[in-house]
Amino acid sequence: MTVFDTSRSTAPSAPLRPREQVQRRVTGTPRWAPAAAGIVVGVSRGDDPTGVLTWAAREARALHAPLVVAHAGNDERADAVLAEAGALARRAVPAGHVRTVRGDGRPLTVLAAAADQAGIVVVGTAAGAGSGTQLVGTIAVRLATEGRSAAVVARPPANAGTSQQGPFPGHVVVGVDGSPASRAALEYAFAHAAGHRRPLVAIYVTPGSAADYWLDDTLLDTLVTDDPAANTLVDEEVRAFADRFRVRATSAVHRGRPLAVLARLSRGADLLVVGVNGRPAGARSRLGSTARGVLLDPPTTVAAVRA
Repeated sequence: MTVFDTSRSTAPSAPLRPREQVQRRVTGTPRWAPAAAGIVVGVSRGDDPTGVLTWAAREARALHAPLVVAHAGNDERADAVLAEAGALARRAVPAGHVRTVRGDGRPLTVLAAAADQAGIVVVGTAAGAGSGTQLVGTIAVRLATEGRSAAVVARPPANAGTSQQGPFPGHVVVGVDGSPASRAALEYAFAHAAGHRRPLVAIYVTPGSAADYWLDDTLLDTLVTDDPAANTLVDEEVRAFADRFRVRATSAVHRGRPLAVLARLSRGADLLVVGVNGRPAGARSRLGSTARGVLLDPPTTVAAVRA
């Protein structure tokens, strides 16, 4: 399959750099280093009905990363879609940092080829669940398990209301379990929260009946927990990144099934971040049931990050 660069900007495009050449900035707000290699967003039409292009452009601007807009097609309609999407992206991203590419294969193949050297690949879904959501989620699962990039399913924010909001509206929610994949997710979540000036809550889920406890660093005297070991683990995991990022961070311990807990708590959140464990088995076990579940039925915008 061939991927064609269809950029029409007169400014020079910023090339995607291999991951090993990406260096972390040592001054200012720390950023998630692999994002500097580029953000790829898949579009199906130019007017951005699901907000995926808006999300990706906002992320590229916050992380100072080049943006690649990709579309599967090989006709005049494909060129028109990319021209419209590219113009929309350039309104938000500095000139010379947006490229448009198209391929004549399946959307998954085109995205995978375009994202080969990128740090983040983004696909979009409408607010409601259904076959379209499952298709996008399936593409994200494949990208997360077989690619080298963080896979993001961008979903329009839910309308304000008690039925659509969890306890952490507007937060970056990240699942924590002490694994290398969890730490990669924490780094991504902290960088996103710092770039967008969002509060962050790190969730550790323990088995047992549902009961919620959380510790807010600004309200130390209100700590209530019946699992000191779990609280210590998540606190130590968060502390390693809290020292590097200027983010208001909250540590939380919840009981229940990880998928159900994270889905419930992240409704109305700005972003949910989960880690991909990277075990050398099949795609399902490499991803893990929690990450797979939230990508297939995203409660909010979801990022799956590999260790």
